Amino acid sequence: MLRGELENLQLDFSTYLALLIAWPLLVLSVYLSQSHFGGVPDTPGRWIFIALIIVISVLFLSIKLHRFSRRSLELRTGLEAEIAMGQELDHLMREGAVVFHDFPAEGFNIDHVVLTRGGIYAVETKGRMKVDRGGGKKDATVEFNGKVLSFPAWRESETLEQAKRQAKWLGKWISSAVGESIDVKPVVALPGWWVERTGRSDVTVISGAEAKSLLKGWQSDAFSEPMMKRIAHQLEQHCRDVEPTQYGKQNKLGRSAR
Repeated sequence: MLRGELENLQLDFSTYLALLIAWPLLVLSVYLSQSHFGGVPDTPGRWIFIALIIVISVLFLSIKLHRFSRRSLELRTGLEAEIAMGQELDHLMREGAVVFHDFPAEGFNIDHVVLTRGGIYAVETKGRMKVDRGGGKKDATVEFNGKVLSFPAWRESETLEQAKRQAKWLGKWISSAVGESIDVKPVVALPGWWVERTGRSDVTVISGAEAKSLLKGWQSDAFSEPMMKRIAHQLEQHCRDVEPTQYGKQNKLGRSAR
């Protein structure tokens, strides 16, 4: 999802950059054409008008490009965080967990879904850039008091609410799919940050290095082996949302596509 948005943003950036380069030349060429071929006299008023058009256009396009650049940086940070967290979670499969990435829901995607014998988790990954103020580890530590995430330069709580909403949706979906009530635990993952927990919450907040902590409830055996297989089957079938269009087809020369 982030990858697609980033690709669209890069296309928009290229379009506006081309306009920034071409638009002043186009306006100036129209002006000169009118003056030399159309017989329109050069006047100070015309020059001022053309200059205003060029300045306003360049300013508008520059602002758009600046916003695209900032948004692109945010998306890249988020995408890198998702990839990094996905790699950490994939290691859990060696311990018997089942992991899915970019799980499609109703109008949104759940970054990661982790199924273990001890429970099932909906993981929302957030990439947050650090502000280097010379504080070392302190600049890379986020405090979680159970209600708010306190970063060194800002605070946020919407991420926690988002994780709850997604876990609630997934719980309803799985319960309907397997015919039994299933609770899904919300998780917020912050790769690249140290997490200092000072309060309790129904949302688990972890760093990228703490992915293995999701296996702590393993011995409780919340799910039997048959139930794990049923849930894993439903999750896998739901993730198969891309219909192959070229595989197995032949090209015009009658050879199989490779």
